[in-house]
Amino acid sequence: MRRRALLCAVGASALAGCGGRLGDDGDATEVETETDTQTTASTTTAAPEPVLELENDDLVRSNEGSESELARVVGTLHNPTEETVAEATVTATFEDEDGEALDAANASVSELSPGGSWSFELVYPATGEDARAVADYELTVEIGE
Repeated sequence: MRRRALLCAVGASALAGCGGRLGDDGDATEVETETDTQTTASTTTAAPEPVLELENDDLVRSNEGSESELARVVGTLHNPTEETVAEATVTATFEDEDGEALDAANASVSELSPGGSWSFELVYPATGEDARAVADYELTVEIGE
């Protein structure tokens, strides 16, 4: 939103001093104008987001070989900082043996305290043969406000 406002302000000031009018014969005639333009820029430095650590994670299967076979990722997320993290979301993208994404699952935690850990379980949304197609996964962690 701030970028949009800045671009609008820059665009308007870039056009300042450009003007024209129609002459008596209807043709465009250049007119010189003087415009004082002042541009003010401010920079805000955002505090760096806290860094969370994945302490461990693993692909776990249950009921292997059956129609109710499940694939899930279990793990632990740790907050090594001295600040409470308001919200964090862990997403597992489940992949086949070729590395192609099959599906995803996510879970969130609120108010992860300094030094605290959170255990998560992300279950692949299909069972049986579909779950057997899961060969690997990729985890991402997003920190919310």
